[in-house]
Amino acid sequence: MRSRTTVLVMLLLVLSIFTLPTVAANTPINAVGWYTLGRTLTDEGNYTEALQAYNQSLTLDPSYAEAWNGLADVLNRANRYTNDPLATLNLALEASNRSLELNASSATAWINHGQILYNIGHYYQDQLNDKITANRYYNEQLDSFNTAISVEPDNADAWFNKAYALCGMGRCTEGVVAFQKVEVLDPSYPNLEANLNIAEKLAVTETPFYIKYDVEIGFAAIVLVGAVLWYVAVRKKY
Repeated sequence: MRSRTTVLVMLLLVLSIFTLPTVAANTPINAVGWYTLGRTLTDEGNYTEALQAYNQSLTLDPSYAEAWNGLADVLNRANRYTNDPLATLNLALEASNRSLELNASSATAWINHGQILYNIGHYYQDQLNDKITANRYYNEQLDSFNTAISVEPDNADAWFNKAYALCGMGRCTEGVVAFQKVEVLDPSYPNLEANLNIAEKLAVTETPFYIKYDVEIGFAAIVLVGAVLWYVAVRKKY
């Protein structure tokens, strides 16, 4: 695992040397400083220099989980500006996986992981017209948000992302419940009311569960009734 991590860090560092400008002035002196600078640059939308800052942080400390997560975040945000968005997203996913290997108890990292998976799924659906692969990533995305919630049950970001994911998967009835949870945790959450209203409208048009899966439910009922009848018959013999 160490060799794989080293290769990834070196690859990113080489890319930064050839393609990124030097981060100017007030150069940080340690991994934490470079990570902090990376966060600031990311928030400012300066993804180019943020990438360089995270690379520097990880060069100094390859086991810095937050820096791996920061790197994953900035790559995820910047994918649309690159020549190969899918390759950039896959690199973001690898960095996110590394972050979670180092610290699986970070709800923020799990949320970021889910957002990366969403973007990969959307690329497969929108650009490659591969709905099967897209749905696989969408399901993994939902798993990531659920894991974030298991780590921090009152994390409004995790619940909002889960709600958004559910609606995107055509499960707005469940999405409404998740949005309502956000409403309880953080009533002032950005764009919550608008998204909740949309989810409620879409939920009305959804096919009820008992109709959507009527064949499966009917088969299960037949099996259950058969099992009960068999049990009763056996009991009568004895």
